[in-house]
Amino acid sequence: MFGRKKRPQFDAGAFDSVLDGAKSLYFGKVRPLEDQYLVDRFHYSLLNPADLDAKPMVMLVGQYSTGKTTFIRYLLERDFPG
Repeated sequence: MFGRKKRPQFDAGAFDSVLDGAKSLYFGKVRPLEDQYLVDRFHYSLLNPADLDAKPMVMLVGQYSTGKTTFIRYLLERDFPG
């Protein structure tokens, strides 16, 4: 009834091409506008290539014994010391 669905296969090449496309779009179109309108002086600092290459970090917050570790185990599909 509540069985786990089979996950689609992950294609790392597709991720790289999407990331490269996002970088070229940002640095070719968006960044020049941010420079022109001085966005970094009034709103937020501008992105650099390392910001887009960095691995994302996620923080999972919740009260004691609400299933945080169980959720992580479900996502990883394996046990881990936690």
